[in-house]
Amino acid sequence: MSENNRNTVNDDNNSINNTDFDRPRRSKRNTVGHLPSELLKFVKNESYSLLIKGKPGTGKTTFALTLLDNLNDDSNYFYISTRLSLKQLLFYYPWVEKFFSKDENKSGYRFEDARLDEPESLFERITNQLMDVKSPVIIIDTWDTIASFMDRESRLNNERVLQIWRERAGAKLIFLSETFDLGILDSIVDGVITLDNIIFESTNNRQLTINKLRGLPIKCSSYSYSLYNGVFYTSDLVKDLNLFSAFEKIKPFYERSNLTVSKPSNKSKSKTFDFDVKELFIENNFISIFVRNDINNEVLISLLLKPLCFWMNKTNNKMMLNNFGPDFKFLCEKILSYHLSAEKVRDKLLKQEIDFAGSSGILRDSYEKEGLHGGDNRINLEKLKHTIKLSSETSTNSKQYNSIPFQDETNILNILNASNLLSLINDESFLDVLQDSFATNVIIVKHPERNLNLHFLEKGIHFKMNLVGKNILIQLVNNDIILFETIIDSSHLFVEWRPVL
Repeated sequence: MSENNRNTVNDDNNSINNTDFDRPRRSKRNTVGHLPSELLKFVKNESYSLLIKGKPGTGKTTFALTLLDNLNDDSNYFYISTRLSLKQLLFYYPWVEKFFSKDENKSGYRFEDARLDEPESLFERITNQLMDVKSPVIIIDTWDTIASFMDRESRLNNERVLQIWRERAGAKLIFLSETFDLGILDSIVDGVITLDNIIFESTNNRQLTINKLRGLPIKCSSYSYSLYNGVFYTSDLVKDLNLFSAFEKIKPFYERSNLTVSKPSNKSKSKTFDFDVKELFIENNFISIFVRNDINNEVLISLLLKPLCFWMNKTNNKMMLNNFGPDFKFLCEKILSYHLSAEKVRDKLLKQEIDFAGSSGILRDSYEKEGLHGGDNRINLEKLKHTIKLSSETSTNSKQYNSIPFQDETNILNILNASNLLSLINDESFLDVLQDSFATNVIIVKHPERNLNLHFLEKGIHFKMNLVGKNILIQLVNNDIILFETIIDSSHLFVEWRPVL
């Protein structure tokens, strides 16, 4: 390849980064994405080789760029792209512009457009970097482009040579590959990561598998992940999603910051890109959530904590918990008091409940309820259905259910445990009373969905919280099926729902 041709191909390279490769990397900055703790510990090693495998579209380039940003050391960086120009990289991953400092003396990154390079010259440039540069990080995207021009024996020899030079240079060498029959490369590299994407019901089900991390125990070998906004995010483990295990160690949130509620978006109803979990209860008045039995109450509250806090913090908003046991209520009060103060929670969390067992079926103080959470926990469905029928006949506005002694502008969030009320919530008259009554309703069911009628499933918006391996994924089932992964935010105070794209 002539020098003139190389200059033509790399015109956009010169406009982005003209720095000398040996100049030091920029100092402190915020990293992007979210990667498994095992992997982040592995990449702190002084020298290693890592193979990232996956079919086209699984996110290998996104993974490599996110990993590059998370290395956060003083090495020199050399990213070789055999598929995309630097202009395309910036188009698909605009956040990588943070790699390039306006001050040319403060950048240690170098991106190479190697699409027209001959394999021999490209291999030579890699080895030159290993020999001439101190402790470089070299990412080859992809190794297939180079290996495909070699016969098997030459490829194996060159892979061995790279490993030897990598060890001598104290370098970090990262291969990206779409070929799964790599032979010796899998065995000689220090780490192997496999990315996979299975399309199910028009939804991406992305899975990262840690096949090997030499010298480190692998506590969890499989993680769900997302490529949201061109950044790689792996889901957190279930044990990490339990906010009760950590929040008391931090200064109370209400003493450090004020929760603010943004105005509801006037954008399209699409929940894929505009979804904001904190507005979940503000933008929807009927929500059903199906929860796997192996997701305990502490984790469930943690998953819903952000929208709960933003609802409770808004003026004139109050909350009531219906048909839950005292343990669940205690947990809610405990963690909400940390975020909002005990005084505010006492004012906002109502003691009244709908009395499912009484003859009126309306409201009574939760402390006076008898038998609802004791014994076999059975509900007198016939009495309640009769009450619902009478209320429907006598008042189109369901005045009986509007008898809460609050001002007209009070907004009530009614969280109802319907796990033992399946027959009741299958009754259309009961659902109509709830939907047309005093509250924004959140119906929580720990039960198989197949036992519910279509009328219930078509009301409002419908979520499923499923345990996939050691991750919790949340499906929004409406006109489309949208999948969310669950990640602790940077403050370690809330669980974010991030779309799996």
